[in-house]
Amino acid sequence: MNYLKSICFALLMTALFIAPAFAHDGPEGAEWVMADWIFITFAVFAGGALLAFVAALKLGLLSNLEDAKYHILTIDEPDYYSNEA
Repeated sequence: MNYLKSICFALLMTALFIAPAFAHDGPEGAEWVMADWIFITFAVFAGGALLAFVAALKLGLLSNLEDAKYHILTIDEPDYYSNEA
């Protein structure tokens, strides 16, 4: 059991005192390039979704949603689930 304490202590000291390892020697601020692209992509898609929502709202596509579900009940189609053959 003593070796387990030693291993845990070594892992703890390694986690506390090790310097962060950088995968490349890039220029200053290069680690933010991916975060910038992620934010720009989010802004483009969120902005497009907001524009589509506002357009649908202005065109009246989101008004009276309760009556839209009753249209499905008026469609006459054959009963595929019963055994009337």
